[in-house]
Amino acid sequence: MTPTTEILGCKTYRAVRTFRTLRLRLVLTLFLSCLLIIFEIAHACIANCTSFTVSTAQASENKSPTRPKLKAKPSTWYIFRSPDEDFTLAFPEKPALKQVAQGPVTILRSYEVTTNEGTTFSINFQDIGGDPGASESNKWYEGLEEILSAADRAQDIRVVQTHRLAKNIIESELWIPVTATGANINSLRRNILRRARVYTLGCGPVMDGKAVNKPLCQRFFNSLRFMTRAPKRAKRR
Repeated sequence: MTPTTEILGCKTYRAVRTFRTLRLRLVLTLFLSCLLIIFEIAHACIANCTSFTVSTAQASENKSPTRPKLKAKPSTWYIFRSPDEDFTLAFPEKPALKQVAQGPVTILRSYEVTTNEGTTFSINFQDIGGDPGASESNKWYEGLEEILSAADRAQDIRVVQTHRLAKNIIESELWIPVTATGANINSLRRNILRRARVYTLGCGPVMDGKAVNKPLCQRFFNSLRFMTRAPKRAKRR
């Protein structure tokens, strides 16, 4: 039977749907792989801040009434510009390059700073491949919130909440255990997917049991600004 225009159109539509489904699954797989790398980086960073990881009771005992409390004023925050001129982000102090790791597709870079008050601000980012302008490269997979929560719990992380702020932004509040010290660290995490690039911002105290300063962390998260020009993409391995 000679295929009609309607039959060919139906087959094309099915092929496109199949391709998009496979693409979304690939993006999800790459992101979860990236998330495991991020877990390793986060635990390594917390381990490097053992001098800050003390109990709240110890912290109150160590306070000196004559010592001024260091605070980062909004006007003094450092505007960090990504190496590929993709974005800017305001940190309380100049962040340092903490780690460069091989991701599922390209290199993952992590920058962070820990203030004298014991709050860590961080960002890591990497490309996941594909067309930066495609819908699936700018929108998180439906139901990813539940998948992320399950992945966190599999790492013995207590999930307070995980919710979608926009089609490409998911934010979580977590309590991360530190096996080496027995501490529990409260943290906020924001995952952003934009133009086939994943950005993960983290913010929270490194003191055991201390609640995260949400207004401060939201100020940090909301300072992210994307630049108009297309970033210089990292080469795929």
